[in-house]
Amino acid sequence: MHTKEDRTSEGTALDGEFTRRSLGIMLAQTRASAVALTLAGPLYGLVIVPRTGWLPWLVWYVTLVASLLLRQRYFMHLVARDGYTGQTLHRVSLWAGVTGLLTAACVPLFVHWLTLTEVAIMTVLTLGQLLVAVIGVKPRMYAVYMAGSLSMVYVGWLVHGTGIHKLVIGLAMVLGGTMMQRAVHTYWKTLRDNAEMGASKAQLVDQLRAALERQHDIQLARSRFLGAASHDLRQPVQALMFLTDIFKRTSDMARREAIAPQIVRTGESIDTMFRHLVDFAQIEAGTLRANLQPVHLGRLIQAIVAGFAEKCAAKGLRFRVDMRSDGAVMADPVLLERVLRNFLDNAAKYSLVGEIVLTVQQSGEDLEISVEDQGVGMDEEDLALVWNSFHRGRSAALAEAEGIGLGLAICRHMADMMGARLGLSSRPGQGTRVTICLPRPAEPVCVARLDDNLRELNLQGRLIAVIEDDGATRRALTSWLQDAGAAVVAGAGLSETQEALLASGRRLDCILADYRLSEGDGVTAIAALRQQHGAVPALILSAEPDLQERGLGLPCLQKPVAPEALMAHLRQLFPDPGRSLESPDRGETSVAV
Repeated sequence: MHTKEDRTSEGTALDGEFTRRSLGIMLAQTRASAVALTLAGPLYGLVIVPRTGWLPWLVWYVTLVASLLLRQRYFMHLVARDGYTGQTLHRVSLWAGVTGLLTAACVPLFVHWLTLTEVAIMTVLTLGQLLVAVIGVKPRMYAVYMAGSLSMVYVGWLVHGTGIHKLVIGLAMVLGGTMMQRAVHTYWKTLRDNAEMGASKAQLVDQLRAALERQHDIQLARSRFLGAASHDLRQPVQALMFLTDIFKRTSDMARREAIAPQIVRTGESIDTMFRHLVDFAQIEAGTLRANLQPVHLGRLIQAIVAGFAEKCAAKGLRFRVDMRSDGAVMADPVLLERVLRNFLDNAAKYSLVGEIVLTVQQSGEDLEISVEDQGVGMDEEDLALVWNSFHRGRSAALAEAEGIGLGLAICRHMADMMGARLGLSSRPGQGTRVTICLPRPAEPVCVARLDDNLRELNLQGRLIAVIEDDGATRRALTSWLQDAGAAVVAGAGLSETQEALLASGRRLDCILADYRLSEGDGVTAIAALRQQHGAVPALILSAEPDLQERGLGLPCLQKPVAPEALMAHLRQLFPDPGRSLESPDRGETSVAV
């Protein structure tokens, strides 16, 4: 469906094409008519000179030729100054008509010296001129020009003709003029239809060219995407291969303890790159969506920074959170978490020494979250390109930071989806400060009270079912949960998990399931277990890129899942004994955490 703006644009394009064609025709034919009238002047002289002598005819002829020469120069000046515009077309047609009337003007000028036969000859010459008049591209102007020319010629018939001559010639002029006017209108309509077809074809060509250019850009971006992903992912993978080989071959515990943090950091780097590639692919495919809702910053930030201080300490950096203000903002909790994790990852990546500070403060009626570091910083040239995809500035080389240049570009897109404002300031050698500003909810919200004890996850006495068809992932997740004190029953599918639960003879507390299973899907498996064990909490863990858009009715985490992210979700499910999350009061809005 065409919008009003589209129709206006199409109409403008059509008018422009019609004007260009009309003016092109008029300019070409006025040059030809100037030559023809100049050569036709002596023919008029053959009729006029024998009656009036040379001087009257010569004055008329010189005036005609001079006007023709001057009008052509004037037309060239108009086009050079104003271009092919409607105003130019109007002026050209006006002066073409005025100068054209000079040929018909010879009849009333010399009418007293002419005979009826010579008036008839002048009438035929004038009609011939009208039939090929170039101002037919302007029907109204042509009507005025034709009426003026025929009126001047009719003066000769009024002076020399009889009553029947005057009547017949008058009627012939009216009928003939009407027919010529209709012919001119048909010519004008045909010209406009041709212009419309030309404009439509030009528009289709432009659309095709734009589509081809977009496709070419997409192909270039895809090639660049694959090239960057292939090259940049190989670097940390190569490092990981060497580190794991050293870890495997050495028996020196001190050396193993030194290598283990490097392996962890390299794995985190691969995870970050992988997440960026998945986010970028979703953005390019248009499948990423924002689900705006009240989000409590304190709780979200608590989950995000879990373990980040240890990560900074391993690099010799300090980290702190400065909560100058607190409360809820309108955002998508998943997208906001990704944005803030990108901010923190970049701060750690580009800092060699110093401190990283995450600050939450009031900014007008909104809340501003900033991450400030004392890292290598950026110069003005890099700042201008920092939000572009695949851009990696000189600071990346200075900090020896791994990456593919997608983090801030993804943050910009996600912030736009949430209606948030991003800001970034940096100075070489002094650090970088990046901010995101989010609006508060229009209605008051009620949030659960935070407690420092929630930082420790204790799953002692809890029975958790793990449904995961990938054996390595199932075993790793089972071990991680058991380290947190949980009892775990695990299976590759629903039937295997049901058998393990039956054998345990215990009450089920939680379900963790992959979405895509060899036997159906995780949502169906969760529903089946809930029918048997009641409405137990459940969480989907999957590598599917668009789970949030599918409306599964279950909380989802996208693989690879950071342990601290899973820990944060389990804390919400299993608060400390004796404590429970408060329900929101009537009339207040619940808040996502």
